[in-house]
Amino acid sequence: MRNISVREITDKLGGTLYGSLDAEFSGVCIDTRKVQEGTLYIGFKGERVDGNDLYGEAFSKGATVCVVEREPESVPEGCAVIKVSSTYRAILDLSFYYRRSLRVKVIGITGSTGKTSTKDILHGMLSKKYKVFKTTGNFNNEIGLPLMIFSLDETYDYAILEMGMSAPLEIHNLARVANPDIAVITNIGLSHMEALGSQENILKAKMEITDFFTQNSLLVLNGDDEYLGSVKEKPYRIVRGGISRGDVLAKIRELAPDHVSFTVNGKDVIEVGIPGRHNIQNAVLCYIVARELGITDEELRFVDVMKSSMRMDLVRLRSLTVINDCYNASPDSMKAGIDYLASFKGRKVAILGTMKELGQESGESHRRVGRYAHDKGVKSLIAVGEYEKEFREGFGDEGFHGFATFEGARAVLNGLLEESDIILLKASRGMNFERFLPVLEEFGGK
Repeated sequence: MRNISVREITDKLGGTLYGSLDAEFSGVCIDTRKVQEGTLYIGFKGERVDGNDLYGEAFSKGATVCVVEREPESVPEGCAVIKVSSTYRAILDLSFYYRRSLRVKVIGITGSTGKTSTKDILHGMLSKKYKVFKTTGNFNNEIGLPLMIFSLDETYDYAILEMGMSAPLEIHNLARVANPDIAVITNIGLSHMEALGSQENILKAKMEITDFFTQNSLLVLNGDDEYLGSVKEKPYRIVRGGISRGDVLAKIRELAPDHVSFTVNGKDVIEVGIPGRHNIQNAVLCYIVARELGITDEELRFVDVMKSSMRMDLVRLRSLTVINDCYNASPDSMKAGIDYLASFKGRKVAILGTMKELGQESGESHRRVGRYAHDKGVKSLIAVGEYEKEFREGFGDEGFHGFATFEGARAVLNGLLEESDIILLKASRGMNFERFLPVLEEFGGK
């Protein structure tokens, strides 16, 4: 991040200045434990600690500017406090201002599932020619995305930014800040059904990513998605990619444990270093963007992917193979994980947990996933959480084991496994399913 002076931003935040108008900062932080010399600290009220009260600690660790909702008792010489009515609004306004001071082009990615894998694949494609920034971790909300923008500087050619949501207008706010030149929507699933009520409402919320588009902008859509298929002509370009339908079609060539390959419109073969049939769908969307930005088919013959953690990580133990796909879960991503599990030879075991935020679709969604696992040849389904009954109803009694808690499953897990099992671990983030890994390592040997 370049140096910014308080003089530049006070009026942009609608705040009251205390201290020096000449104070400068070159980074933004929201955690006093991570404050570095010359940073701006923004205080947020948390469940246990009110960060608005910690500006003194931030100054003691090297912060030069603090943005809080309190009038300060004192301000160190040469430093500044900007008092605002809402620090949540302030971080959005500050990132809005900073984004527009940069020449970097932004590609925004949203969708019910596949955002992170699509981001990782696109990063691999564009890095063939450009210096590319991508969202790290799950920094894709109204606090996380601004922090990603503050990590940018003029050395980057492109920034790939994830945009998540849990309610209407969240993506609108993120799009206002990020101002994407290109947007990708991966699919419209059931995630956040609890908050939005219908897939039609989810579609409307995801389409907010285009709220600040111009006629020169580009929207890339999953051509195979039923709901995205309802998006009609707009005052900007739309290109669709898919396996069955789209302007750009991918034909599957190979599904390997560590990569996929496909042809595009019957021509050149593209190999992408990430597994799973669903990632061919994600990759064809990335291909459209890459070709738009001048990457050639020759450069895309093989794409190395720096995959984010806990997304179909293949962990080979001495007597087990584990697919660690613990980061999150929805009906579509559950089925994708089961498809990947089914591609292996050997006895297949799925350890599955609750899919959260599905509202009235919760019960039936867990039944369908259980049925899908059975139909795909999973021999043992170990279900954990509040919907273990529904998993059983879908999967059937044979080979099924249900547990209300992680502790209950852990206590007997080793007795349910066999040597050479192929095991899928998948659940929503709040289930912390990576806790099973040490148990599996104990059984299978590192």
